[in-house]
Amino acid sequence: MGHADDGIVLSDREREALAGLAESIGDPWLAGQLVGRGHTPPPPQPVRRPVWQAVVANRWTGVVLAVAGAVLAMTTFMHSTIAATAGLALMGGGLWRVAEDHGPAISRRLGARRTPAGSPPPPPRTPPTAA
Repeated sequence: MGHADDGIVLSDREREALAGLAESIGDPWLAGQLVGRGHTPPPPQPVRRPVWQAVVANRWTGVVLAVAGAVLAMTTFMHSTIAATAGLALMGGGLWRVAEDHGPAISRRLGARRTPAGSPPPPPRTPPTAA
């Protein structure tokens, strides 16, 4: 097989039409390539996310939510049942997030502690006999 551009010949009008299409979809580099400007790709643009998305994407957000919810629930339970309920809900959301983010790692660690490598299984238990 040859290169992708072997055998493909575009007229100037077709190149301009494709360049216009590339500009309309927001790709000025491709448009420049189609009309013959430059041969180096543009530098990659950094992805900018809103701050709240960065916070929610953080793996430790669940731990912070669980602790904040527990503190809110404990400090307000005697004074405001509604605020304590909100704290418990926040704590539950945080624990859910921790379980979602760190659940497989926690399960592996707990499983490794229960079954030591290379140890034989415990002998079966037999009920005591009545004399």
